[in-house]
Amino acid sequence: MSDRARSACIAVMGVGMAAVAVALLLGPLRDVRAQGQEMPWWVLVPLFAAAELVVVHVQVRRESLSISMAEVPLVLGLAFAAPAELVLASLLGSLVGLLHRRQLGLKLLLNLGLFALEAALAATVYHALAGGADPVSARGAVAALVTVVATDLVSAALLTAVIGVRVGELDGEVLREAVTTGLAAALATASVGLLVVLLVRTEPLGLLPLVVVLAVLALASRAVTSLSRGNARLELLHRFARAVEAESGVDPVSAAALREARDALGADRALLVTAGPDGVEAGRLVLDDDGAVRRAEPGPAAWWAPALAGRDVVADGGRDGLAAPLRAEGRVVGALVLEGRPHHLGAWSDDDRGLMRSLAGHAAVRLHNAHLLDAVRAEADAAEHLALHDPLTGLANRRGALRAVEARLAVRPCAAVLMVDVEGFTDVNDALGHDTGDALLREVARRLVAAVGRADHVARLGNDELAVLLPGATSTEHALLLAREVLERVPGPFRREHMTLDVRVCAGLAVAVEAGVDAPTLLQRADTALYAAKRERTGLRVWDAVDAVGSSRRLALLGDLRRSIAADELAVHYQPKVDPCTGRATGVEALVRWHHPEHGRVGPDEFIPLAEQSGLIAPLTTLVLRTALRDCARWRRCRPDLTVAVNVSARSLLDPGLPEQVADALAEAGLPGAALVLEITETAVMTDLDRALQVLHALRRLGAHLSVDDFGTGQSSLAYLTRLPVDEMKIDRSFVAAMAASAPDAAVVRTAVDLGHVLGLSVVAEGVEDAGTLEALADLGCDAVQGYHLGRPMPAEELASWLARQVPAPRRGEPAAAPQLRRP
Repeated sequence: MSDRARSACIAVMGVGMAAVAVALLLGPLRDVRAQGQEMPWWVLVPLFAAAELVVVHVQVRRESLSISMAEVPLVLGLAFAAPAELVLASLLGSLVGLLHRRQLGLKLLLNLGLFALEAALAATVYHALAGGADPVSARGAVAALVTVVATDLVSAALLTAVIGVRVGELDGEVLREAVTTGLAAALATASVGLLVVLLVRTEPLGLLPLVVVLAVLALASRAVTSLSRGNARLELLHRFARAVEAESGVDPVSAAALREARDALGADRALLVTAGPDGVEAGRLVLDDDGAVRRAEPGPAAWWAPALAGRDVVADGGRDGLAAPLRAEGRVVGALVLEGRPHHLGAWSDDDRGLMRSLAGHAAVRLHNAHLLDAVRAEADAAEHLALHDPLTGLANRRGALRAVEARLAVRPCAAVLMVDVEGFTDVNDALGHDTGDALLREVARRLVAAVGRADHVARLGNDELAVLLPGATSTEHALLLAREVLERVPGPFRREHMTLDVRVCAGLAVAVEAGVDAPTLLQRADTALYAAKRERTGLRVWDAVDAVGSSRRLALLGDLRRSIAADELAVHYQPKVDPCTGRATGVEALVRWHHPEHGRVGPDEFIPLAEQSGLIAPLTTLVLRTALRDCARWRRCRPDLTVAVNVSARSLLDPGLPEQVADALAEAGLPGAALVLEITETAVMTDLDRALQVLHALRRLGAHLSVDDFGTGQSSLAYLTRLPVDEMKIDRSFVAAMAASAPDAAVVRTAVDLGHVLGLSVVAEGVEDAGTLEALADLGCDAVQGYHLGRPMPAEELASWLARQVPAPRRGEPAAAPQLRRP
């Protein structure tokens, strides 16, 4: 409903209330007369006028209505005036009060109609209940009080309906508040009116002290009204803060700020003006009627231009416009502008201008933070795109391919990867140059994308190897059929300038048809199958036919692993985490090691997946956790701030018994929860986000710190990082190790550090292999680092010696008091 339609509806309501009052006077009240002439009716006129000047204001969003507390003259009129005289006195006295407060037009019409209805309705109820009884009798007093209650309830209901029309929604809270607060006041003032009636009939001189009491009550009422307005302004400010804090991003925050400021101060329009470094308008954000924010180009200098210079602006006496500057980091960055105010609300007051300044200050801080976060996100997205895509073909690189496969496996455990190699690519590069070789790769990539229909299912893994994700495969046979359909689309002539080349490819296929196969394993199997296809010149080879030997080795290792865990034969080594500025160790990471009596050292990347797939991960986690906490307890006797980090696998993270297991291990070692850091991966969390979050929150309640490991390699890093209750994030070594030679990797590290600090997280960088990388990370503000340059993983005894002889380096800018930390 438009504002014009709402105004028309309210006008009709005011006329309707007046019509009902006339109908009561001409109907039930036609023959009713006054019960005595001790007080002329015109005496009531100044009493109604005085009562109207002491009012309680009710404001909801952009609307404001006033409730007159006129029960004292109302009770007098019921006792000493005829109904028509009471209505006339109420109208004349209220008119004086309304005109004094400059309430004209629609507001005047509505209030006069309401006052007429209240007086006529009160006379009808009173005379029906009193039945001609003396006003100072018990029946007369009860009739007066019941009349006041009934009239107040009807008035509150009508006011609620009017507010609902103006705001656009009926709010039961408004009715409840009007009844509970207004009814008590009405009964109190009605009781005073009965006292006046009694004094008039028995002792008129007693009215003098009563006048003094009423004057004090009037002053108190004004004070209460002022306090109520102050509380309302605080509530508006609190509501404004909640609304803008709930949004994320510049446009949503701007929309919330404009909408709440417009409604809180009763404006017709709201806009946000941004200023450039020179203080000149750079653009506008305009709030449309539907609540959306629309961007507009800068216009000619407007009345609110001084706000961009840092001054509050009021246009045309405070009715046409109100503007306040937006300040951030010591300078004016824009202005919050309100334009137009409905006539019935009156001009903006000094209190409104103060509220406007408060709203502008809070909006400026929130918008500045939103700008910073948007900038960090944009830089993170750009760096993430560079890190996940191949610059030559525009397709995903190996990291991007891993992410796509992980996303597929997170939805369904059934997927297939086709690894494609361009035959003769090296000969093309040698004979025709790298430009021709690059063009050939781009053409093969284009044909693969056309074959599968989606660019995000094709990746370039390096040199002339490309990978194709076949997510629709339901079995090995089906995957083989799909792979052949794709490969049929690739061969064919490739024309380059004045020559034609015949494109030929070979491929390896790996299929995951059940849970337990992760993305790196699937790509590795496809690469192994491709190697076999190239060696045997078969064109296409399936991994199942080339990995029988590997399967038998895994079966043998699985039995040995079970026995080694039971016999406590696995070792735990520790790699220190160091403050890059001071060189002081702040913690250690526990790394499990397995020395097989027959096969020698077996890497964690081989036996950890075996433990997860076979159910051995729970006892393995228990072994590492208890050992690490036991060793940490010894070190903390000399280094009480030292923490130990333990990796938690995906299967363990989904185990609801993990928090109890951690609590028991902490109690056994006699350590607080803060001594333990549990490292998780994004991929592990995404396996079942809801269950994982329950376990993570339980671990946080124990006091343990949570760290996101391998940040940047999992799916949707930024989206999920803000949802996890973590304290720390670790930048993957693949980015850190290459940051000195790769601008995209350096950008990823820099962005990750900034993002972590914006989100209030501690940032740890893995894979520090040289002094240059260490210095670069210190310059970026990284909180901790680890890598071979600082210390290799070592047994507990060796780490104790390492800690004992560690001499921290001085902070930057301080004279060296000790030699720099060296690799043990």
